[in-house]
Amino acid sequence: MTQIKLDLKDKKILTLLDENARYSNSQIAKKVGLSKPAVEYRLKRFEKNKIIFSHYSIIDFTKLGYSQYKIYFNFQDTTLEDEKRMTDYWIKNKNSVWVAQIRGRWDMAVSILAKSNFDFGKILGEFMNKFSRFVLGKDVLLTEYSPIYAREYLTNTKPSEFIFGVPSKIYDPDETDKKILREISKNARINIVDLAEKIKLSRDIINYRMKKLINEKIIVQHRSYLNLHLLGFHHYKIILRTKNFDEKSEKGLKSYVSKHKKATQFLKLIGSWDLEIEFETENEDELYKILTDIRKKFSNIIRDFDIIRITETYKLNFFPF
Repeated sequence: MTQIKLDLKDKKILTLLDENARYSNSQIAKKVGLSKPAVEYRLKRFEKNKIIFSHYSIIDFTKLGYSQYKIYFNFQDTTLEDEKRMTDYWIKNKNSVWVAQIRGRWDMAVSILAKSNFDFGKILGEFMNKFSRFVLGKDVLLTEYSPIYAREYLTNTKPSEFIFGVPSKIYDPDETDKKILREISKNARINIVDLAEKIKLSRDIINYRMKKLINEKIIVQHRSYLNLHLLGFHHYKIILRTKNFDEKSEKGLKSYVSKHKKATQFLKLIGSWDLEIEFETENEDELYKILTDIRKKFSNIIRDFDIIRITETYKLNFFPF
């Protein structure tokens, strides 16, 4: 896949969309120092060249009573057709948030939303009943909490953070809320007029409901799903087992990650692994330099580690229901 060269204005636009994908073309033009038609032209070029796959909204599903379970699968005796059938199964699953092809210890990663261990067990059980002959092994991890960080490396921008998983009051959405969340989760740049038309309600009602969902921190961020390969970056996870991992150690490592320009997510987990740290780097050598630095600074808390490369994301939807 050929890397596409971007100028500084391009990178500034992508940074703004990563900060808030609902910025209007006029707002972007003002912030970047271009005319509105120039911004529209560049956005169309991004979409034509598949630099931007989509625009999505981050929904804090923990406030809706859901927990996130991550499953890493090892496969055996599979053809490409078998793997595609399993991938399609999870893409179509109404509880899957994220489905990806990965390289390293495992072959596929899936994130599932469920309201209880019982519900999750049923979701996983249905898959295993159908495909268990292809599953050599699996690791199941429960996300305790996870900060997500803005892509500071595109341009010099201030760091920002969104955290999901922290216990809070449960919000009970009605059917109108759910319709809005379904649409906005997969098309963050949809305008209010089009959203009102899809949901068959007035613009004023949609405006009011959107503001309410934002004020309640159900909708917490609007981002763009970028084609990292075309931008010259690769997506990795460093996964860790820890030792002597007390509150002070956790705070120190999290602070390190939050300040690192190439870090995009920190996940504290419950299961066979304790932590995941996501980085977007230009190559594997850069990743290993980061890993070496982490091992030097935090050798007292790292018991074991591994690296996962995310080669393709098939689904990303924070409200898949």
